Amino acid sequence: MDYLAILVGLIGIIIGLLLNRSLPSYFSKKGENLATKEDIGKITKEMEEIKNIYQNKYDLSKVEREFYNNMVAIIYEFSAEIKKYEFKENTVVTKEIVLGNESLKQEYFEFIDSANELLGKAFVFLGENNYTLLKEAVDTSINFDKLTKNLLDAMRKSIHANTKVTSESDIKDLHYK
Repeated sequence: MDYLAILVGLIGIIIGLLLNRSLPSYFSKKGENLATKEDIGKITKEMEEIKNIYQNKYDLSKVEREFYNNMVAIIYEFSAEIKKYEFKENTVVTKEIVLGNESLKQEYFEFIDSANELLGKAFVFLGENNYTLLKEAVDTSINFDKLTKNLLDAMRKSIHANTKVTSESDIKDLHYK
């Protein structure tokens, strides 16, 4: 019986020594792996957040540019009709002339409807500064050429905030003359 107790004691000491040497390194390695896994998880999450921020900015920029493309098309469509009329009649078109001419009046109403729709979209999609630029550019009391240039300047300034280029002095239009 004494041999059995000694054998059990020796086995216990051997197991204790093995556990004493291997368990701390095992748990230490497990702890390192867990910490690394947590760190990688945090880094991945932060990278995804940054990616989403830039993706949202890109998407908004893309929507804004599409919006401006549509707006420029509407402005120039109406402006072309006005310029054709001015060339044919050799006069500067005023609001009174537009409202007195059925075909121009119809074009004007379509322009106003489209411009209002675009301004509504601008209110939703554009930042506050860019929307304010567009809103302030819409002045129907001025002639149509000046209205077109004001809108183009507002759109350019919203995309290129520090621009020194203006439609009044720098845009090149072809004329019917």
